[in-house]
Amino acid sequence: MASLKNVISILGDAEALEKFGVRLRAVRLLRNLSQEYVAGVIGISVPTYRKIEQGDGTVEFRHVARALGSLGLAEALGDLIPTTEPELRLKDLLRPERKHTSKPRTKG
Repeated sequence: MASLKNVISILGDAEALEKFGVRLRAVRLLRNLSQEYVAGVIGISVPTYRKIEQGDGTVEFRHVARALGSLGLAEALGDLIPTTEPELRLKDLLRPERKHTSKPRTKG
């Protein structure tokens, strides 16, 4: 059985991170911002910010999220995972509805 690390690599995590970094850099340059400026806004060092743009997967996720926010892309973070509908299972649909018994009423 393949280890989880091998499965993730097959799925292209390194390529996805690299693509992310390239696009983040393009947005930063389009807005005419320096790496130093964005790193300062985020509150991280310039070398750490460079790692984000290089697709280095060792950077803390919160720094990546702040980088997106600093470039006005915070909403994109929420769009990474599509919304899902609750899964309907056949056994749930066929399950009889439970009837609750009431307490006997006392005359009084």
